Amino acid sequence: MSESFIYRPERAGLWKYLPAAAFAAITLGGFAVGIQTLRAIPADKWSEMADWKKVVQGESTRILTSQLNEKFIFSKAFAATERAVSWNLARDTGAQVRPGCTGWFFLTDELSSFDGAAQNAKARAWMVGQVATLLKAQGIPLVVAVVPDKARMESSHTCGMYRPAAFGPRMDQWIGELQQAQVPVLDLRLPLQAVTGERYYRTDSHWNEAGANAVAAYIATQLRQKQWISSDAAPLNADSVKSRQGERMGDLYKVSSLEDLPAWARPATEITTLSEVAPVVVNSDDLFGDSGLPALSLIGTSFSLRGNFVPFLSRHVGAPVANLAKDGGAFDGAAQAYFHSKEFSQDAPKLVLWEIPERMIQRPFEPKERAWFERLRQGKL
Repeated sequence: MSESFIYRPERAGLWKYLPAAAFAAITLGGFAVGIQTLRAIPADKWSEMADWKKVVQGESTRILTSQLNEKFIFSKAFAATERAVSWNLARDTGAQVRPGCTGWFFLTDELSSFDGAAQNAKARAWMVGQVATLLKAQGIPLVVAVVPDKARMESSHTCGMYRPAAFGPRMDQWIGELQQAQVPVLDLRLPLQAVTGERYYRTDSHWNEAGANAVAAYIATQLRQKQWISSDAAPLNADSVKSRQGERMGDLYKVSSLEDLPAWARPATEITTLSEVAPVVVNSDDLFGDSGLPALSLIGTSFSLRGNFVPFLSRHVGAPVANLAKDGGAFDGAAQAYFHSKEFSQDAPKLVLWEIPERMIQRPFEPKERAWFERLRQGKL
């Protein structure tokens, strides 16, 4: 015999108010969150949404939706929770990063093939050759330094991560093309291979201080042997380099959106050498001469901004180095900015060093880079 459930409010006591109280709390909480989110939207966005044309076209709705998603006060907490779950359950590091062995991250760009890769590489080799020709006409030598991929140099830490076999000879091929164009080129695999231990940061796409210092010493030696610089190296000792061991969170850690997670929910940060390198000071009595100008001007990428590379290079060169590299500058960013600047036109450099990462040479062309290609075809920097 079955017995149907009969609800008797007199027996429920105060618990009978729980559903209504929960509903009211959720409603009021949602209302409060909504008000705070709306208040966080900037006044200029409200003005933009008030344009009647955008209202009619539905653009105002899109802007409002975008702002609500962006300004939602719990968005960071929800995103952090999602990243923590994704990392701890699936070791997911997002689309731009791949996890290697424990504690090692690698940039997806170093593992990705691109359409027209060979043609892109040849076009960039021609561009470098044309830049060298145009600089030579002004009496300015150009030296190119090619930076190998982290996945190439630290392959023992990739733990079997797939890297296309065609990437094996691409540095040799591109360096060969530069040499055919009569461009002096330095293969930075040589000094990095000579480093005992790790050459790159574990959670960063760039070389660490050991790698940067080895590369800087190699470059200075090559420039001195070719008689492009004549200064003696400045000492690297306890007085000029103050080093300590410290915690460092690399760019791949941040690109993976793991930096905001609590320590227990994210991979361990790297303990590495962190140094302060004293700058090289040139004392010159040549008040109106150029003896106090930098020995070389450096253009390149974020590699030139990591691992104390430029301070080390300056000490190995024994003279100041003008660091004109750009974060996120890709192949052409720093070069275009420098060659089209007043600094270049008014104070001609003694020597230009162009640092180019391997991972940049086969990438598809951006519109700005293609426009520079056309400019170089016209014989203009």
